[in-house]
Amino acid sequence: MASALAVLGGSPVIPGGLKAIWPVFDDGDRQALLRVFNSGRWNSTAEVQRFAAEFARFHNARYGFALSNGTAGLEMALRAGGIEQGDEVIVPAVTFIATALAVIFVNAVPVIVDVDPETYGMDPDAAEAAITPRTRAILTVHYGGYPSDMDRLTEVARRHGLLLVEDCAHAHASEWKGRRVGGIGDAGAFSFQMSKTLTAGEGGMMITDREEIASLRYLHPRSAPMTGLQAALLRAQLKRLPGQTEMRHETGAYLVGGLEEIGGVRPLRRDPRITKRGYYYFIIRYDAAQFQGVPRSLFIQALRAEGVPAEAGYGSPIHRHPSLLERRFGEGGYPKNFCPYLGRVDYAEVSCPVSERALAGEQVTLDGHLLLDGQTAADAILEAIWKVKRHADDLKGTGDLDPFPPPNPLPPPTCGGGRGH
Repeated sequence: MASALAVLGGSPVIPGGLKAIWPVFDDGDRQALLRVFNSGRWNSTAEVQRFAAEFARFHNARYGFALSNGTAGLEMALRAGGIEQGDEVIVPAVTFIATALAVIFVNAVPVIVDVDPETYGMDPDAAEAAITPRTRAILTVHYGGYPSDMDRLTEVARRHGLLLVEDCAHAHASEWKGRRVGGIGDAGAFSFQMSKTLTAGEGGMMITDREEIASLRYLHPRSAPMTGLQAALLRAQLKRLPGQTEMRHETGAYLVGGLEEIGGVRPLRRDPRITKRGYYYFIIRYDAAQFQGVPRSLFIQALRAEGVPAEAGYGSPIHRHPSLLERRFGEGGYPKNFCPYLGRVDYAEVSCPVSERALAGEQVTLDGHLLLDGQTAADAILEAIWKVKRHADDLKGTGDLDPFPPPNPLPPPTCGGGRGH
């Protein structure tokens, strides 16, 4: 008897599949661009400064600096925060490689620590255990838009006299205890790359509430500003962000409730201190044992066939990235003298078992833009997952029917590349 599963020839739950429509724009965005375009001042400093001030204010910070990309924002935060060559900076294992590269680009050493199994955010206990006399900063990541435990990390950083920087590339408008992320620590950095929840195709931002950090931002020698055209588009898009965030947050909460009923597809832990989630990713923790032992890769294939564009997120923790394992640096005009500092850490020997397990076979991600379609999209996702679970027996022994590559494959970056964060 033929299986009902679409991956085995049945009819899909969502014919044609769910599609994340992104970016969202209208004539107001066009007019914003044309205003700067027609002025002939495409690098308008005034437009860039207006956006920087508006964005910083939106994120409850006093100072904002609009840059070429998010990695530049992290570099500026680290340099202005006093990080010098040879200093150690604690970084979580679950993030995009640019988080660690920003540390290397300021001639410091990334020390990789594990994440909390319930949140995939930096484990504060692991961070504190990694502190040495050379440690100068903690660089936490609000992964997928889920804020880190800012209470505990702030306490650890203050007690040890460390800089606390927030990587907010995924977390536009996310809130911790009613305050938007980025200005809770000493500084925060955002990305406006094409996939982000606020975008102009590319761009970045560093924000801070500390006057001493704002006054030293000039220490970043390569802090190219964004253009006036980007700033104009981002100012128009920023007006849309609160409503989009509210829709993502509400739809995400609805989807969380449905997943808890299904079982075997746990969402990240609910934390009442997180008062708003920006949802760059909606993250599911897949338990193969509750799906008849079907491996995650096959579960994802089955979901895709039903019309849900599921992914595996980042394929491996950053201490397994070739750029750290093979130290492919000192190219593209960057100084070579940080290589001896990196020699302190053999990244092949780094062990982060929670991160390794999560990325190898547990994490399933959905594009956060799907949540903009509200409960209709969430119901379709839940129906597809229910269907796969009901018919999981049909998948046993089939192997990978249509193997899929790791999402967003990237070449190993050198010091001259990998700047899309």
